[in-house]
Amino acid sequence: MRTTRGTERRHGLRLMSLLALVALLAACGGTQSAAPTAAPAGAAGAVSAPAAEPAAEPAAATSAPAAAASAPVGEGKIQVAVVAGTMLATMQKLADTFEAAHPGVTVEIINEPEGGAFEALIAAGNQPDLITGSFGYMPAKYASIDALVPLEDLPGAAELFARLDEKTVNEDLGHNFYVPLGVDITAMIYNKELFKEAGLDPEKPPQTWPEFLDAAQKIQALPPRADGSKVYGTVFWNDALSWGGWYWNMLQPIYLNGNQNQCALVNRLGTDIVFDKPECKMDAFFDFTTQAQQYAPPTMEKNFFSRSIGMWPQYGYSWEPNLKDAKDTPMTMGEDVGIAPVPVPEAGQTSYSTLGGRPLMLMKTTPERQALAWEFMKFLMEDEHNLQFIKELGYLPAITTLQSDPYFAEPARKQFVDMLQTAVYPQALANFDAAANAVLGVYQETVVQGMHDPQAAATLAAEKARAALKK
Repeated sequence: MRTTRGTERRHGLRLMSLLALVALLAACGGTQSAAPTAAPAGAAGAVSAPAAEPAAEPAAATSAPAAAASAPVGEGKIQVAVVAGTMLATMQKLADTFEAAHPGVTVEIINEPEGGAFEALIAAGNQPDLITGSFGYMPAKYASIDALVPLEDLPGAAELFARLDEKTVNEDLGHNFYVPLGVDITAMIYNKELFKEAGLDPEKPPQTWPEFLDAAQKIQALPPRADGSKVYGTVFWNDALSWGGWYWNMLQPIYLNGNQNQCALVNRLGTDIVFDKPECKMDAFFDFTTQAQQYAPPTMEKNFFSRSIGMWPQYGYSWEPNLKDAKDTPMTMGEDVGIAPVPVPEAGQTSYSTLGGRPLMLMKTTPERQALAWEFMKFLMEDEHNLQFIKELGYLPAITTLQSDPYFAEPARKQFVDMLQTAVYPQALANFDAAANAVLGVYQETVVQGMHDPQAAATLAAEKARAALKK
């Protein structure tokens, strides 16, 4: 934090800083006027479901230099919308710190409006100044309706983006429309105690699809727990099949492993699907998930943290806080819980992960509000503040200096950081949800309800996704 200065000098610097920012931001546009399209139901609030608020941990040392004191940013009020859940409390603490450093500034933290309610706010010109979301379709969606401010030419943007892992930054429509507050990847988590009880080596988790199915079968054969709970070999979050692109990203590593990252769902323009090509092996995806589902409960009513699930191949790092609330006693990574890459069809193949995360987007409002909101964005991306955000909420760092921070060098966490090398960014297309929802609808019928064989499912999914894109 900077020291207090004389009144005349403080107001002079504030005016100079604000005028410079306003002049630059004015070129980026004013209040949003384009008519938006509806967001997928549940997309905004549902994604916060995994995490329960963890206890705060002491900040770890970082090798990055301390941020230099910034000039005053003016006065005014901005509104920051965050996903419902524990993020609100963390962001409020950071907002309090920012306000203390910048008297005259008010940062209001609110829960992000869901679905069509948010689009209605944009249409009415009542949108918040900053909004969080999910990697992939969300920045693309709001950029496509001209609701976001491009960031790359704003003061300090070049320096900020130079500190970020390139894998976590994606351009939409040729611009950077977000900063990655925190990232996440998908891996497989497994219960070592259930492995031992089933006669499996807890230090050798399955690496291939056949090994996974064999382990799931052996774990499922275990007797019920003392409270009568049935033991399952694995679990999938079928409750979230209606959540569109966000939930597809949890299934995507299985699909990518099946085709060894040769195929996405749709082409780069979002005009047609590509997964109907033979090399995409969508039928193999449906075949494996159908076989795996026979060793899983129909919903997540029994989740991994109940201690009655053997393996969960959709575990994201951001679920780590839930380990503390596991049944009876907390679960501990490396001790009673193991981490492994999502299995592949054959030994020796590469295991891919989905790169998820929380993008923070600057919305078009007024030049003055945009200038102030941009200052708060930069504040959140300073090492000290970003480390607080990702540690409290269970995310991995997008800032390269934080990736080597001692906190993330611990063995259980380092495995996730290392997996970033084979993590694939979600398709960033405004209409991606249309194709994903069509595929997930067929997944529901095929994997959960047993209505189609894998080949028929792949054909039907292609037909429905292609029709959805044409609407």
